[in-house]
Amino acid sequence: MSAYYASPGGSPATATATAQEELAPVLVAFAGSAPQSRLTVLIRLLMVIPHLIVLWALGIAAYVVVIIGWFGALFTGRLPGFAADYLAGFVRWQTRVFGYAILLTDVYPPFTLDDADYPIRVAVRPGRLNRLAVLFRFILLIPAWIIVAVLSYGAFTIVQLVSWLIVLITGRMPDSLYQAMAAALRYQVRVTGYWFMLTSAYPWGLYGDLVPAGPTGPVGAQPGYGAFGTQPENDPPPAQPGFGPQPGYGAQPDYGAQPDYGAQPGYGTQPGDGAQPSDGAQPGDSAQQPGYDPPGPKGPQPGYGDPQGWVTQTPGEPQEWPTQQPGYAQPGYEQPGYEQPGYEQQAQPGYGAPPAATGLASWWLVLSSRAKVLVTIFLVLGVLFAAAEGALEAAVTSNTVTAAQASSQLQAAAVPVNSVLSSYSAKVDACNGQLSCVTAADRTVSDTYSTFATQVRSISMPNAQTSADAESLASSASHVASIFASLGAATSVTQYQNIANSSGVQQAVSQVSQDYTTLANHLTNS
Repeated sequence: MSAYYASPGGSPATATATAQEELAPVLVAFAGSAPQSRLTVLIRLLMVIPHLIVLWALGIAAYVVVIIGWFGALFTGRLPGFAADYLAGFVRWQTRVFGYAILLTDVYPPFTLDDADYPIRVAVRPGRLNRLAVLFRFILLIPAWIIVAVLSYGAFTIVQLVSWLIVLITGRMPDSLYQAMAAALRYQVRVTGYWFMLTSAYPWGLYGDLVPAGPTGPVGAQPGYGAFGTQPENDPPPAQPGFGPQPGYGAQPDYGAQPDYGAQPGYGTQPGDGAQPSDGAQPGDSAQQPGYDPPGPKGPQPGYGDPQGWVTQTPGEPQEWPTQQPGYAQPGYEQPGYEQPGYEQQAQPGYGAPPAATGLASWWLVLSSRAKVLVTIFLVLGVLFAAAEGALEAAVTSNTVTAAQASSQLQAAAVPVNSVLSSYSAKVDACNGQLSCVTAADRTVSDTYSTFATQVRSISMPNAQTSADAESLASSASHVASIFASLGAATSVTQYQNIANSSGVQQAVSQVSQDYTTLANHLTNS
C-alpha cells in the first residue's frame, strides 16, 4: 500500500516503503510580498473565524491520530499511511490559514485538506523514523517548543500589530518583513511536522537556508529568493543542499531500480516513460543529472497525462508548458498545478515537480541581511515579553493571599466592632438620658463601623466570590456607620427619636452580621 502526499509541482509524490529513508524536511514555499486589499486587511481576523472553527474540530481529531500514529511508528518505524495523509492535510490547511492571518497573502484559503494552488505551499515526505526518537519525541521537542514560544511572543503578537498597521496603510508588506515572517511561520510548521512524525528531520532553518556557491559565485549572497531576490538571468540553477546529486538525495540505499522503474539514479524512469520521444539525452548519458529533466522536448510525464502541446525548449529561452494538463490545469497558470509568476524551478527528488521559474519562490528560503536582523528582533522581543509577563504573574501571585490569611485578617478587623457593640448599651444607660452623652456613644460606633468597612475593602480575597462577599460586607458596614453618624449629630431628643425610628438601625446592624457570616463561610470553604 502506498500513500500519496501533495507535491509542490501539482502531482502527487508516492511515499513507498522503500523510497523514503533519508531525512526529508518539511518544505514551505511562499509567493512573496504582493499588494493586498486594505479592506480585507482591516477585517482579516474576522475573515479567518470560519477556518479557525473548522481547524479547532480538525485539531481534536489530529491529536487523536497523533496518538494512534505514535504507537504505529514506535512498533513499525513508520507513521501509518492514514495518519500521514490526515496529518499532512491538517498541516497544509493550518499553514494556509495562519499565513493568511498574518498577512503573508491576500488570497482566501480553501476549505480543504488536499494540496491546492495557493501562494503558501507545504510539501511533506514521510519516511522511516527512528524508534528511539519516536519514543522520546516529547523530550526532544522541548528546545524547539521554547524557540517557537519565544518566536510567537515576538513575531505574532508585538510585531504583528506593527505589520498590520503597515499593510493597512501602504497596502503591502515590505519584502524584508515578509521574509522574516515567512521564516518564523516555516519554523513553526517544521516543529509541528516533527511533532506529528511527518519527518525525522529535526526543525531547523529559522534564519533561512544556506545555499552553496554556484558557477557564478555564492548564491547565498543573493538578497532573497524568487520574488525576494532573483538569480542572474543566464546562470544555471544553483545546486541545492541535499537535492539532485548532493549527499542525502542522490542514489540512496533502496533507491535504485524500483519495480516498473528505469535505471535512473534517485527516481529513475517513471512508469510509462521508457524512451522519451524526441529526447536527446537518454538515461545513462553524461548530461543526465539525477533529479533534473534532460534538455529538449518533453515526452510523457507521470501524473500529467498525454504530453500533447509540449514544445521544444530552446537554450536561453523560457520553458513553454502546455496550457491544459489533465487534473492540474489552473486558469491563468502556465504550468500545471503550481506555477505562478515569480517561482524558481529547482527539482526536489521525492517532492514531485518543483515550483517553476514562473511560479512560487524556491522551496529553499534564503533571507536577506535585513530579514535576519528582524528574526533576531523577534527573538529578543519574545524574550523580553515573556520575562515581563512572568514578572507580572509573579507580582500578582505574591499579592494573592490564601483563604486562611484572608479569614484571619477579617476576624482581626471585626474585633473592635464586636467590642463597641457589646459596650454600647451600658454606655447609653450610664448617660441617664443626657443627649450629649448618648450622641457621643453613637459617634464612637459610627467611627468603628467606618474603619471596619475600610479594612474589609483592603483585604485581598482568594477568589471572585469572596471578593464580592467582602464588598457587600463593607457596604453594609458603611451604611450602619452613616446611621450612627446621623444619630450622633442630633441636637434634640425629638430629632434623635425620629432618626432612630426611620433609619432601621436594628435591621442595618443585623445585615452586617449576616454578610460577615456569609463571607466567613465562603472563606472557610475556599
